[in-house]
Amino acid sequence: MKKVLATLFLLLATNLYAQANWQTIHTEHFNVHYTQESHDWARSAANELEIVRTKVLAQQNRALDEIIDVIVFDPLNSANGFAIPPSTNPMMALFTTPPQSDTVVSNTAGWQQLLILHEYVHLVHLAQPTRSDWRQAIREVWDIYDLTYESMPRWAAEGYATLLESKMTGRGRLYDNYSEAILTEFAQQGSLPSYDQLSDVEGGYMAGSMAYLLGARFLRWLEERHSADTLDAVWTRMQGVKKRDFDEAFSGVFGDSAKSLYRRFIAEYTYKAMAKEQTEIKPKGTPWLDLAYHASNPALSPDKQKVAVVERDKDGKTKLVIYSTEQNTQAAEEFAQTQQEILKNDPLDIVDSAPAVFKRKQQKVLNQINRAGIQNPQWLNDEEIYFGAYTRNDDIENTRVADIFSWHVSTGEVKQLTELAGLRRFSIADNGQTLYAERSRSGYSELVKYDIETATATPLFNKSLEDVFDYPVLSPNKAKLAYLRTTYNHNWQLCIQDFDAGSSHRVPMPKGYQYLSQPSWGHNGQSLYFVAGLNGALDIYRFDIAENTLVQMTQGQEAVAYPQVMSDGTILYLAITNEGLDFKQLAPTYKGEVITELATNTLAPQFIVEKHQLPAAQVYTAEVGKSLEYDPWQQNATAALGAQYNSASSSLLNVSLKGSDLLKQLDWQIGYSASLDNEALSGGFAEVKYGLNQLEYNAKFFMFDMDGTKQARATNSPEYAKQGGYVDAKYLFSIGQLKITPSIAYNYTDIDTNLGSKRNQQWLRASVSQRWNHDRQSFSIGQNILAQWYEGDNDENDWQGYDFAANVFGKVYDIPLYVNYQQRHRDNASLTLGGYSSSLIANNTHADYVFAKELPFHATTAERYLSYGGGASFAQGMPWLYYQQHQIDSEVFAQSYGIKFQDSIGFGLASAGINDLHVDFGLAKVEGDSFEDELRGWLGFYYSL
Repeated sequence: MKKVLATLFLLLATNLYAQANWQTIHTEHFNVHYTQESHDWARSAANELEIVRTKVLAQQNRALDEIIDVIVFDPLNSANGFAIPPSTNPMMALFTTPPQSDTVVSNTAGWQQLLILHEYVHLVHLAQPTRSDWRQAIREVWDIYDLTYESMPRWAAEGYATLLESKMTGRGRLYDNYSEAILTEFAQQGSLPSYDQLSDVEGGYMAGSMAYLLGARFLRWLEERHSADTLDAVWTRMQGVKKRDFDEAFSGVFGDSAKSLYRRFIAEYTYKAMAKEQTEIKPKGTPWLDLAYHASNPALSPDKQKVAVVERDKDGKTKLVIYSTEQNTQAAEEFAQTQQEILKNDPLDIVDSAPAVFKRKQQKVLNQINRAGIQNPQWLNDEEIYFGAYTRNDDIENTRVADIFSWHVSTGEVKQLTELAGLRRFSIADNGQTLYAERSRSGYSELVKYDIETATATPLFNKSLEDVFDYPVLSPNKAKLAYLRTTYNHNWQLCIQDFDAGSSHRVPMPKGYQYLSQPSWGHNGQSLYFVAGLNGALDIYRFDIAENTLVQMTQGQEAVAYPQVMSDGTILYLAITNEGLDFKQLAPTYKGEVITELATNTLAPQFIVEKHQLPAAQVYTAEVGKSLEYDPWQQNATAALGAQYNSASSSLLNVSLKGSDLLKQLDWQIGYSASLDNEALSGGFAEVKYGLNQLEYNAKFFMFDMDGTKQARATNSPEYAKQGGYVDAKYLFSIGQLKITPSIAYNYTDIDTNLGSKRNQQWLRASVSQRWNHDRQSFSIGQNILAQWYEGDNDENDWQGYDFAANVFGKVYDIPLYVNYQQRHRDNASLTLGGYSSSLIANNTHADYVFAKELPFHATTAERYLSYGGGASFAQGMPWLYYQQHQIDSEVFAQSYGIKFQDSIGFGLASAGINDLHVDFGLAKVEGDSFEDELRGWLGFYYSL
């Protein structure tokens, strides 16, 4: 059997058939890492990066001397990016998928340019070295200290990058009609965030966006009242030899706190918003349906008897809800009856006023599945809906792609129609067999005709990185296709493709427009409705095709979205408020105002820019640097500190040097651990991990001394020393939510005891782990299984054994629960119960340890071990209330119950110091017949690969 296991180990270790194709473009100041499918985007980005650096250096009089790592990829099939700003190894990540038309980042000269500028400003702003030599020396060797050195509030970091993205391009979120209309609406409702709320990522509607939108406007206000140099002095003071936090640096320049000045800014902004409201006529729209929070993409059924809308609550739960379009007369009658009963019992009482509209009946609900989201529902017929959701790419870890699914409303059946197609918004043709869709992959946005049966996409236009498409919408008779299109340095345009005539033309827009989105056809197919923005307001417009006239249906009194037309001509739309979005309606009798001043071209208006303006956005094809294969040997290293305390055994201080490459293909750590309180445990360790696609290899080397008698709860185990090594190879296999990981491992250990005996042991292990889960938001279920078989020998005899563990977990009414079971057995060898995993003695690398944090090392030994338990938590990611029982040779040895928490922290890329960090703590009552019942606790944070 050993020969078989060894042969499998060698085969697995040499089977690198799935080679990754990461490449790197090395420019003067950047290393741009990309996969081959993103080559065009990455090449253009490499040019843009050097241009942005030059302009920002001129504008800021600051740059970074470090070579900056840039990752170009598309993990979410949506527009985003981020920067991680240590002063020694700064990096940024650029997501290639461009933003859609109805987002706060749609107002760009080009997505690539705005994204690079925003993230690079973050690095220049936040990764500057301090002028204190000794503090900078620490920053250069200790990642965690480096990253936490800055005390910049989120609103200042994001607001400043947003401010410069607009000042240096004349576009961006500072000059975005959509953003301005929403902020004005919030101001008119007295709902702009307080200073303490400005940096929040959760809370009220759009809370996470306020750091960008309002933060940038506050900083611009400060520059206008004082100067750009005055604001810049804050950043200079924060890097001084004298250590200052943000508040101290700010107030020392402006003579007042940021909190105080922000209140004045909000007062002025609200005053202007209220003055605007005084000049406006009363909105013509009336309430139609009150929704709870966030809503998007409403769609009327073909018979107009139902409306489907995607809703999301404050906790991020997403669902597709179908409402009846009929008035809820039953609710009105019940309300009236309730009020009559009140008056009957108390004639002098004042009854409730009736709501403006009674909640329409909710007919069906589809919760998102496995957190895949729900977007853009479209009715195939009155019984079936197509919608967008994300599919996991099983070949690339942590990557998802937009796909199309169907939902049969009556049966509840959900089917996946496309696989890794990258289709975002779409329209249905040919009785559901054909989609006209925007496809986004590797930075290219294309308008395609997609055949579901053959899974083939036919582009309608030649693809270019300059072009972005959105909202393809077929007319009711399928003879025309309306769609949005933008290209670099231009506004979004609304176009109509006439299939019968074979012609295409652009819909006229109001003069000075900037925002454009959400087109929908009138019920007869002779008109198009859409939302356009100018002068800081959003309005609904109607374009009458036959008359070639543009009609404005609202007058900027509300922030409006998603117009839909009922059979009688009533316009349904969503109104954006500080509490979310609600349905309103415009009566069919309202005719609107014909617009005669039309835009003469599609060039986007540029607002105030400074002298260091970026050039017009373009796709660069020049080779700006040398392109080579990605090199995982380009390592960064950091000091890594960890500490663990365990009241049952000992404390442990871990000091190590940890390193990795940017993509974490090759990780390593070497260090020393020691108990500081009782000298029970000490030793050195080294570990290395190499991963490539689905393959992963680990090697660990250890040398430690253990004395159980010196533990806080001493045991009778002999003092001993262990030294040896461990290697394994794993293959990570997944299909959707199912993950299976077979592995082979080998361990060799020399053991010296205080009795003078020396021996060695070695073992081979074949393992398979499996995990599956299914999530329906408030309810979920999952399970994982680990099965391991051992064959080993030592100086005395051969031995065999097995481990089996099973865990069932899930949520019921949003309450996380789990139950677990574990069994281990050794023939001719012993298991030892107790102790905790650490950098020195890592979990699963020793066949004889069964870790239990509430017990000391070597609490007992046996050939058979069995354990079961369970727990519940208040919410996902919160500590567990748990119970656990340990049995040795069929006898209960100990049981514990209390509270515990355990988690691993890591980004999966970037600096070594912010990955592979383990955190755990707990407090439990421990009971057993062989020791005194007591309360025990543990607390730890440590690095382990």
